[in-house]
Amino acid sequence: MTAKGWRPVLQWAAAVASIAAVTAGGKLVGLNATTIGYVFLVVVLLLTMWGGLALGLAMSILATACFNFFFLPPYYTFTIEEPANWIALSAFLVTSIVVGRLVVLARRQAERAETRRREIETLYGLSMDLFTSTTRVAPLGEAAGRALTLLGASAGGLVLFEGGNSYRQQVVWWTGPRGDEVEDIVAGVGRHSQPVQLPSRFGTDFYLPLVLGGRASGVLVARGAHTSKEALESVARLVAIAVEREKYIEESAHLGALREADALKTSLLRAISHDLTTPLTSISIRTEGLKRHAARDSDLAEDVNGIAEDTSRLRRRIEGLLAMARLEGGTIRPRPEPTPPGDLFRAVRENLPRVFESRSVTARVEPDCPDAYVDPSLALEVLVNFVENADRVSPAGEPLELFARKHPLAGDQVRIEVLDRGPGIGAIENSSALSPSDVPGRGLGLEIARSLAAASGGSIGLSNRPGGGAVARLDLPAAPAIVAREEV
Repeated sequence: MTAKGWRPVLQWAAAVASIAAVTAGGKLVGLNATTIGYVFLVVVLLLTMWGGLALGLAMSILATACFNFFFLPPYYTFTIEEPANWIALSAFLVTSIVVGRLVVLARRQAERAETRRREIETLYGLSMDLFTSTTRVAPLGEAAGRALTLLGASAGGLVLFEGGNSYRQQVVWWTGPRGDEVEDIVAGVGRHSQPVQLPSRFGTDFYLPLVLGGRASGVLVARGAHTSKEALESVARLVAIAVEREKYIEESAHLGALREADALKTSLLRAISHDLTTPLTSISIRTEGLKRHAARDSDLAEDVNGIAEDTSRLRRRIEGLLAMARLEGGTIRPRPEPTPPGDLFRAVRENLPRVFESRSVTARVEPDCPDAYVDPSLALEVLVNFVENADRVSPAGEPLELFARKHPLAGDQVRIEVLDRGPGIGAIENSSALSPSDVPGRGLGLEIARSLAAASGGSIGLSNRPGGGAVARLDLPAAPAIVAREEV
């Protein structure tokens, strides 16, 4: 038997020897019943404080038996003649048991108070570590590890989830063995956001989710911790707040960088647009002068008209860039209003007279097509861009089509299409959310169109047209229907 196994045996033997020594000493000195009773009571209380309640109860009974046998007449028997001695014996037994119980309770309360004091000190130290000396996620794990160690955990650590996915785990800090089952338990705790308490070879394992705002960002694992569950949950809450704080700091820094980048982009766009607008105005004036001189030369007149058209297209691109910069910078906001698609088609004709004169352009609006709820200037810029692109890529003489209808899948949207018979868009079969790399050689116009459509609450898309060519789509919110009420 080990030394730890012998300890209870030695405690009981020493307790019995103490009662025997008091009994022998009392008989030798000749103490009366009252005095020896007090001595027995003091010894029982000391033994209870030393060995616990079970030992104290057993020694109370043994002391009562010795008190009766050796110090109450008739001596050396368990018989009591006088009623007063019965009362004295009963009072001694009850007093020793009750006082022993109170002593044990007081000691336990003192131990719990000391435990709570250590827990509070640990939590205070953890909070100071987390919120005054940490600037990265890694020190959070170290601080949580020190707290777990102070709370008596044999093993454990801090596991965070990447992107909120409980199966993409990042072990920030760990001490002691970590079996394969830990990963699955951590994933389950993170998925359900509920603490789990399990028996293990360490004693009791606690898996505590780091929940803030209803979603677990990680799990704090304490294996074999000799402390209360409430203290561990407090540690988990502090760590959860610290983790969210670090994420907030990182996101704030990222947002700050994005704002600076947007501001720089807006400033550059404005500067470039301003610098280009002045020479374009001069080119336009000189082009109008050349048109008068080239009236008698058809070849020169065609070249001058081409220069004027390209200048007008470049001016619209610059105006589109400026509009995009103002929208992204927040200096202007879209002003949506119910807009019939037919009005947009007529505005496109007015802005692109040469296209409508040089080729056949048909416009059609389905009877059940609702009005679009959009800023007309933004929608017009998108459609002008579509028609210009279609005119540029389509062979001479091929017609263009403008078509407006109710969205086939979303009843609260309007779909406006520009169809051509050009080369199409290559290997891309369908794209409803274009990015700069989607269409080879798509140019700046489609990027401006995408931005303006998004600002209007819509989207653009490109797809190949059956039989050859491409279809450019603009999906916009439909205007709410106005129901007329008849007056009674």
